[in-house]
Amino acid sequence: MKPGSFLLPINGSPESLFAAEFVWSLASKNHSKVTAQHTIDIFGTLQFLGQEKAGLIGSGPYVAAYQGICESLRAIGRKLEDSYMARAGSHNVESIFNCVEGDPVEEVCKLAPDHDLLVVGYRKRSTVDYPACQGIKLSRAERLAHMSPIPILFVQKPIPAITEFAIFVSMDHMNVNWLKNCMHSALAVGAKYSVTILASGVHEEPAASFVRDLIEADDEIDAECIKIVPLNESGALQNFGQLKDGVDHGRIIVLPTIDSGEHRITSTGECPTALLRRVPFETILLWPEEFAKPLFRGETVLLKAGWYD
Repeated sequence: MKPGSFLLPINGSPESLFAAEFVWSLASKNHSKVTAQHTIDIFGTLQFLGQEKAGLIGSGPYVAAYQGICESLRAIGRKLEDSYMARAGSHNVESIFNCVEGDPVEEVCKLAPDHDLLVVGYRKRSTVDYPACQGIKLSRAERLAHMSPIPILFVQKPIPAITEFAIFVSMDHMNVNWLKNCMHSALAVGAKYSVTILASGVHEEPAASFVRDLIEADDEIDAECIKIVPLNESGALQNFGQLKDGVDHGRIIVLPTIDSGEHRITSTGECPTALLRRVPFETILLWPEEFAKPLFRGETVLLKAGWYD
């Protein structure tokens, strides 16, 4: 497997540590470079205090509080850097640590185009039922799902060795090159892959004919790895709950995100935030369709399919 590069936002949470441990494990195997970044949200701190102008007691106490909080946050950043670099070094990983000040999401997106994969710790919030994201207050990780120009892996718990890429694509919007990049990425890390095609009922072509045409269009795609499942009326997967068993054992759920003009949507027809909050899986890879290369570039590989037990 040829070296790649990982971007790892760090905030000190347990989920952030889970993401880091996954990146260290993978990077140590293929000699990848890792950029860790901690962002001090000075603008968010100022908004939290909310008194940049003089009021009943003047602005002085708030300015002093702001300065004190910022210094404390900088001290935390230095401790995070020391701990991170020590742990990364113990894994023999080539890594750098950036501590910057600004908007955490915007600062990550500035660096993202120079990397292959963004890995973030994610703590799930309450379930939402909206098909789009209007009116939903997004976490930083959820904002990244909409804004990141590169694939983003969400990690909620420790990840063992990757055993499978479970790829979900839409029958109504199929990008064969994107699909092949996912397949090659799985095989490059020694994992198998499976492909679930989500059928909304809008596509007039029979499912069997659709699969046959897909395979004829590219002989690297194996029919044995493909399964078609229906979507319900709201566009949500009927069978998500049935697929939960085994996901915690190295199986990564992979879905494309597509720029719809106003916001990004996934192959389930939902915005990324709604998907992340709804599905039971602990590890999800959202891959922008326009990111047109494999994540991990292996040597010559044979596309060998796999499916659920």
